Amino acid sequence: MSLIGLLIALVIIGVIFWAVRALIGAFGIPDPIATVIYVILVLIILFWILGQLGVGPGFNIRLM
Repeated sequence: MSLIGLLIALVIIGVIFWAVRALIGAFGIPDPIATVIYVILVLIILFWILGQLGVGPGFNIRLM
């Protein structure tokens, strides 16, 4: 992954976290469920990053 691809990925990940946080607050989801949502989101992103590095199961989605 190039440096530009990494920057784009970080921006997209930041927007996803912002959107999830805004939606959780808008719908009034209780804290335990919000924690589960955050953990699932972090695991998906972690598996994607590991896949990009070629070490994990990963999701082979190329941004650039």
